[in-house]
Amino acid sequence: MDERERAEKDIQKLKKIISIFKEMKLDKTYPVPLSWAENYLKDAVHYFDKKDYFTSFGCVNYAYGIIDGILILTGNKNETTI
Repeated sequence: MDERERAEKDIQKLKKIISIFKEMKLDKTYPVPLSWAENYLKDAVHYFDKKDYFTSFGCVNYAYGIIDGILILTGNKNETTI
């Protein structure tokens, strides 16, 4: 898998995880961290469109870390949210 494919795959994975986060209604309890993660997602897409896949991948990982931390904190991390 090249950088482009990896960044694209991770962007899609992050979108799915944010959707799951919202389905769990965690956006009501953690709106500010969710906004951070969504802003990093926007940045990731921006850099992806500029073909800066390395920076795009980094933005996705920051966002994923925010969401993942909350899922762990709330006991909601499982196979569907990995």
